[in-house]
Amino acid sequence: MRPYNFFSGKTVKILGAIGLLLAGKMHAEYFIDPSEQCNVSYLQIGGSYTRADIKVDGQPSFNGNLGGIQGSYEYKPWNSLYCGLTAAWKQGKTENSFADRKLMYVDAQERIGYTYASYCNHWSLTLFTGLGYRYLGHKLNQNEESIKFEYNEFYVPVGFISEYFFCSCWSLGLNTIWMPQVYPTVEITPLKGARWTLKNTLGNVLVELPLTYFFTESKCYSLVFKPFYERWEDGRSTAKTSNGQELGLPKNTYNFWGAELNVAYSF
Repeated sequence: MRPYNFFSGKTVKILGAIGLLLAGKMHAEYFIDPSEQCNVSYLQIGGSYTRADIKVDGQPSFNGNLGGIQGSYEYKPWNSLYCGLTAAWKQGKTENSFADRKLMYVDAQERIGYTYASYCNHWSLTLFTGLGYRYLGHKLNQNEESIKFEYNEFYVPVGFISEYFFCSCWSLGLNTIWMPQVYPTVEITPLKGARWTLKNTLGNVLVELPLTYFFTESKCYSLVFKPFYERWEDGRSTAKTSNGQELGLPKNTYNFWGAELNVAYSF
């Protein structure tokens, strides 16, 4: 009896058809045509941990931990206009060997831009600008005395958001934002009623690496783990007294490291 030829024409055709079906399923699962995008609105909310380092010119650094919450809404259709709104609150205590500073951090941004999407590689890139506001409240306790500083700073965020889907239920991103200031001021208590203008600073940046897990095939529900690094600066005071003496308020430099954990819903 002649042995069966596994690689006969009929067998090869059957295997080829199965291979094409599997390839088609993989293509449909991992690569989505931007014109077929279903979810264009994205809501996120969650908590964060931040390790803070505050350097005041001419003084020892303050170090401590902050806890917080944050949320965002984004309208992000592929290859179309992008709009977004973000808000964050953090609070905690920092200290050195001589004093401690209680810090409150509030930040809000409105964004407008454009989102590009690639069919073949299944990634998206959003470029944006907008307007931001940040409040940094310091309560300095030193030598049994307390002084409160309230920094109110407007800035212009310029950056990009990217996302790459490396499998059906996971994506990885890189977000970078530059935040030059346009109108920073400070109020000092017990010097009530006076507001001093600060020197604008340009070295303010935020870098994020969001890792997203999607619970459903429709990608409506997901969990986002987002490590970040942020550098922020308060410029020195430009104010002078009536006799021409400078106020002498020094520059602050903040380094924030941490991570967010958010739940997200898209529709």
